[in-house]
Amino acid sequence: FYKNSDLRFIFKKLDEGSSDGNNTVMFVGGCVRKYLLNQNIDDIDIATTLTIDEVKERLKDTKIKILDTGVKHGTITLISKKSKLEITTLRKDINTDGRHAEIVYTDNWKEDSNRRDITINAIYLDIKGKIYDFQNGVEHLKKNIVKFIGNPSKRIQEDYLRIIRFLRFAIQYDSITDIDTINALKLNLDGVKTLSKERIL
Repeated sequence: FYKNSDLRFIFKKLDEGSSDGNNTVMFVGGCVRKYLLNQNIDDIDIATTLTIDEVKERLKDTKIKILDTGVKHGTITLISKKSKLEITTLRKDINTDGRHAEIVYTDNWKEDSNRRDITINAIYLDIKGKIYDFQNGVEHLKKNIVKFIGNPSKRIQEDYLRIIRFLRFAIQYDSITDIDTINALKLNLDGVKTLSKERIL
C-alpha cells in the first residue's frame, strides 16, 4: 500500500527541507498492523515530527486538501485523489486524567511509541517499507498477543477508553491475557463510567 503514488508524493513533500537523515513521517497503527497481516487497509494514519503549520506549509501549493479535524490534538486530515489519511505530530504525555491528556510535541519516535496503548498499534513503517518497532509489536502480532505498553494500570488510567479498546483487540486476535492485565482491567472498570456515550460507542 505504501507504494501508492499519492502517498509517495505526500511523503516526498513532507520530507523536503529535512536534511538530518531521520524520518520526518511514517505510517503507524492499524494500517501497519493490517499490512503485516496481509489484510485490507481501509484507514491510514501517519505520524510526523513536523508541526501542523509545517505540514500545511509544505503542502500549500499542491492539490492535497487539508481539513482541521483535530488541531488541538496535533491532528489534521489530508485528502488526495486516491487517499485520505490522518497525520499527527509526535507527542508525549505530560499529564492525564483518564479522559484527556496534556501533551507536548516531540521529535523522538520512541517517546511517541511509549504513549500509545498496545504494542501492536505502536509499529511504524517508512515509505521504503522499513519497519520501526520500539515495543516488540511485530513479535506480539505474530503470536496473537495483545499487550499494553508498560504498566497496564497506568496505561488504563491515562485513558479509560483503553479498557474497551483492549477488549476489542483481545477478542479480535483471540489473545490470551496475562493475569496482571486482567487484574488491572478489573480494578479500573469503574473508569468507563467517566467516559461519554459517544466515545464508548
